[in-house]
Amino acid sequence: MDSILYSGGSQRHVSPQDWHSEIIAGGYRAIIFDCDGTLVDSSEAHFQSFRTAVRAQGHDLDRGWYAQRTGLDRKSLLAALSQELSGALDIALATQQSIDAFINAAAGVLPIDETKKLVRTLGLTHPMAVGTNAEIDVATASLQAVGLLDYFTTIASISDCLRPKPAPDIFAHAIQRLGFPAAMTLVFEDSAEGVAAAIAAGSNVVRIVHS
Repeated sequence: MDSILYSGGSQRHVSPQDWHSEIIAGGYRAIIFDCDGTLVDSSEAHFQSFRTAVRAQGHDLDRGWYAQRTGLDRKSLLAALSQELSGALDIALATQQSIDAFINAAAGVLPIDETKKLVRTLGLTHPMAVGTNAEIDVATASLQAVGLLDYFTTIASISDCLRPKPAPDIFAHAIQRLGFPAAMTLVFEDSAEGVAAAIAAGSNVVRIVHS
């Protein structure tokens, strides 16, 4: 795993083993983590939950097509699929069925060891939040599955009626809840949409790059 720190309009590579020292040296007082791909490896569970919902309506979901859109929120992804199917998809029904399928399969979600270690290290020193394009029930199920839920002060999600990333709303909301200025709040993300959202919210961001 590699990561890139976006700070002050510049970027540089940072090793995961140096994340904590970067937080201390940078004077960050609060931390926000994306959930999927940052705290948890939920890719297979999400893919299968989407596929279950789509197949229930007589269609299928191509893995390659899905992989190119994993930074999207659920409704946007299903809306994109509906366009390719000429509207032959009940998006509301597929949304709820995919949520239900994911929650039922959440036991299969795995932790990302590097960020799990960091969360535990920061647990007594920094308030932390999760900012996610997932629904609150989905994020909660994932965090419970990997034993991290209790470390977070709050979860800002699409369920708060906020615009999804790359809009800054989710991170701006989490920053407000944590109570520190955006410049003193560091975000951890893995998607291009999330990086754009964090920067637009006024925070520096570490982008996790999976090999």
